[in-house]
Amino acid sequence: MTPDGARFEKLWSAAAVQPVASMFRTASTDIDTTHGPVLVGVRDTGARHLLVPIGAKHTLQEDVDGRAVTLRRQELEDETSIRVYASLALADDRLRDMFTALCVEVLTRVAAAPDRAVTALRRTLADWRSLLSGSRRTLTPSELAGLYGELTVLLAMLARDPGAVAFWTGPFRSRQDFHRANVALEVKSTTSVESRSVRIHGLRQLEGGDGRLLLVWLKLRTDRGRTVPDLVDEVLHVADDEAAFLSALNAFGYQESEKEVYARRIFEVEEQHTYEVGPGFPRLTPAGLVGDATLAGLANIDYDVDLDGAPAAAARTAEDPVETFLEQA
Repeated sequence: MTPDGARFEKLWSAAAVQPVASMFRTASTDIDTTHGPVLVGVRDTGARHLLVPIGAKHTLQEDVDGRAVTLRRQELEDETSIRVYASLALADDRLRDMFTALCVEVLTRVAAAPDRAVTALRRTLADWRSLLSGSRRTLTPSELAGLYGELTVLLAMLARDPGAVAFWTGPFRSRQDFHRANVALEVKSTTSVESRSVRIHGLRQLEGGDGRLLLVWLKLRTDRGRTVPDLVDEVLHVADDEAAFLSALNAFGYQESEKEVYARRIFEVEEQHTYEVGPGFPRLTPAGLVGDATLAGLANIDYDVDLDGAPAAAARTAEDPVETFLEQA
C-alpha cells in the first residue's frame, strides 16, 4: 500500500481505539477546510467513514443506496458543540482497498481547494462512478498479491525469453500457472508474516502428470516495493506479444480502469523457495484416492499444505525454477 494509503490505515486504527463517547470515534487527517479539519471515523459497528465538515445550514444531497459507498449528512456532538459533516462511508467491507484509494483522492482534492471541500468530494465521486457502480469487481488484496507473484515470475522468464508470455496459462484455468512442454510451475504468494502454508485449489493443481512440476512460494511484504500496475507496464515494455499478455490479464480479472485502485497497494518479495512436487510431497490427487473414493460428485476441494512440515521441507530445492522451466522443457 502506498504511503498515503498506509497513513489512512493508521488513522482508522487510531480512531478505532479511542474511548467510545458516541456512535463515532474519530481522528484528524490534519487537512483543514473552511469549516474545520477533515476526519476519519469508525462507527460502533466498525464501519469506516471519511468526514468532510460542512456548514450547519448546508443542504447536502445524500446518496444512501450506493453498493460500494454511501454519502450522508452526519452530526457529531461533543461537550461544547455540534458539528455537521458530509460522511462518506464504506458500504461493502470487501472493498476496503478501493475505499482507501478513494479517500486518498478526496483528501488530495480537498487540500487543493479547502474552501470548496464538498465540491471536491462530489467531483471525485463522479470520476469514480463507473467503479463505484459495482459493474466490475476489483481484485481482492489476496488476488492482487497472487497476480504480483505470477508477474514476478513472468518477468524473470521474459528477461531470458521475450516470448515467455505464451507460457503463462494460469489465467485461462489451466491446472498450473505456467506450462512449457513437460514442465509446469505453480506460483503461490502470501502476505502473511507467520504462515508458510499454501492453499491448493482442487485435486489436479498439484498433479504433475508425466512431466515435472515445481511449486514456487513467494512471501511478500506490503510496506515497501512496487505495484501490480508497475509490473504490468514493465511486462508490456519487454514482451514481444502485448495482445496475448493483455488477454491473459483480462482473463485473470485485471482491468486497466481499476489501475488507480491497484496502485495504492505495494509489494516486495521478501522470501522465495521452490519445491519439487512429486512422490512424498503432501498433496491430494485423483490417483491418490483409494477404495470407494472417486471424483464423481466431488467439487470445490481446497486444502492447505504446510511448507514447514517435514514432507514438504524435504522437497525444497535450491535450483532456479525459471532456469529449470526454460531449459529443461
